[in-house]
Amino acid sequence: MDFDFTFVVTGATVDDQDAVDALRDTCDALLARAGGTDLLSVTWPGDCAVRAALEAASAARAAVPRLRVRRLDRDLVGIHEIAERTGRSRQNVAQWAAGARKAQGAPFPAAEGTVGRSQAWLWSEVNRWLAAYGLDDGAVHPTREEMAEIDVALAGRVSLTFRFAATTGFQEGRQRVIDELRNRHINRFLGILAGFEGTTDEHGDHVLVVADGREPARGVMERVAQFPHDVVLVTETDQFTVTVLASQGPDRSGRVVPVPGTATVGEWLRQIRDFPHATFAVEGDDRHAEESARIQWQLAIAA
Repeated sequence: MDFDFTFVVTGATVDDQDAVDALRDTCDALLARAGGTDLLSVTWPGDCAVRAALEAASAARAAVPRLRVRRLDRDLVGIHEIAERTGRSRQNVAQWAAGARKAQGAPFPAAEGTVGRSQAWLWSEVNRWLAAYGLDDGAVHPTREEMAEIDVALAGRVSLTFRFAATTGFQEGRQRVIDELRNRHINRFLGILAGFEGTTDEHGDHVLVVADGREPARGVMERVAQFPHDVVLVTETDQFTVTVLASQGPDRSGRVVPVPGTATVGEWLRQIRDFPHATFAVEGDDRHAEESARIQWQLAIAA
């Protein structure tokens, strides 16, 4: 079964040709704008509307990472819109709504509310009623209850963005860390992150700096220092390790522990375990304090 969804989105508009192309090519989805609201229309297969909607939202985010899928658009329609979509006259549609025509079947859906002095209905419910007379649009839309469930699920979703140090040659090790996270720890990890606010960027994504435990600590520290908020360092040394780090805020102990320029991420993490309240800086960094990477440990997340 294929479900039709129209999502309210932010982060990409119909004027963004790269986003339009990526969504069309990867998801066969269409960006549009109506009444000042950016919308994404997509058809997605599945045997469950809620699961299909979340899969469609994830696919759209994968195609355009800056896209934010906020909720489903309710697609409210009045007499005029129903007449246009069915090819019937407004008088005919008004008679349906009043129960004067096609009264032998199920009653016309209850209005969702009024806009000005006119009633408005959920198109999904009107369309379902029209199907009994062969006048529907042929699409399968989520029910009112499914829409509510989808909106709740979208609102509660935890979004991640992966970042890496500029150091080259460690892609394979970083991918192993990502695979370990996704395959063994993701559900618990997302549950923990749902309670965090300090590690999110301007888009609401939790920033994860992924590192091979053998790569130079200097590059990772410099990457962490580029963010104006806390970040989550995910790596694997002798075990899978998740650590919240900060490059902002006052020193808590006044102690700055030098990290050798040749130290690996694993060696730096051992220093953090030995001096959890210190600030860490790369040894021999001749830049001024405000320019050099100075990192503090905030929290360890158990795998």
